[in-house]
Amino acid sequence: MKKLLFLLLFLISAPAIFAQNQDPSSKRILGNWYSNTNRNTKWSFTQDGRVYNYNNNQMKVMYKYTISHSCHNFSDDTAEFLTLRDKDGNEFCFKINGINENKNGILSLTNLSNMQPLIFVNDVNSKVVQ
Repeated sequence: MKKLLFLLLFLISAPAIFAQNQDPSSKRILGNWYSNTNRNTKWSFTQDGRVYNYNNNQMKVMYKYTISHSCHNFSDDTAEFLTLRDKDGNEFCFKINGINENKNGILSLTNLSNMQPLIFVNDVNSKVVQ
C-alpha cells in the first residue's frame, strides 16, 4: 500500500518537477544565432526584448521581439510565435519550430509571410545539413 501511495504521489508531482527544469523559449533564445546558409548574418537576442541583426559584423537593424502563442492572424495554444517589431511599428511573424532542443544548438523558424524555413546555429563553426 505504501508503495502504491508513493507511486501515485510521484506520478502527480513528476510533471511539475520536470517542467521546472526546462527553460522557457524566452531564455533559450538569448544569445547569438548565425544563419545556417550565411555565417555573415547574425541575430543577437538580448534579455531586454531586443534583437540586433548583423551582416559582416555591422549592425543593420534592431527589432523589439516577443514570444507568444499568436502573431497577426496566426494563433495556436500549442505553438509559439516570434514577433519582430521595427522602429516604424511594422511587425514580422515567425513560427518557432524549435530553440536549442536537447541542446542541439539550432534555432528553427518559419517565416509566416512566405512560409520559408530559417535555420540558425549558436556556434559559428557548426553547420546543419538540411
